[in-house]
Amino acid sequence: MDGTVYVVLSGAVTFGVPLVLAVRELLELKRRDNGGWEGDGPAPFKPPPSPRTGQKPLPDCLIPKPPARPIRARELEEV
Repeated sequence: MDGTVYVVLSGAVTFGVPLVLAVRELLELKRRDNGGWEGDGPAPFKPPPSPRTGQKPLPDCLIPKPPARPIRARELEEV
């Protein structure tokens, strides 16, 4: 194997694989409608849909409740 081929293949493995994995992770992240990333804290509270006809409603212990206190937005720390 020629030295040039070795250097090119070594660089492709060293920098190419992590770069491909990083691009794949970025593409898998999904943006929210309001512009924040999916992992930026809890999602806004959505009430559960009403039961269809012929179905029993969920018991109270299984129905999600809105948070007792409002969730504050993250604030950037000054450095």
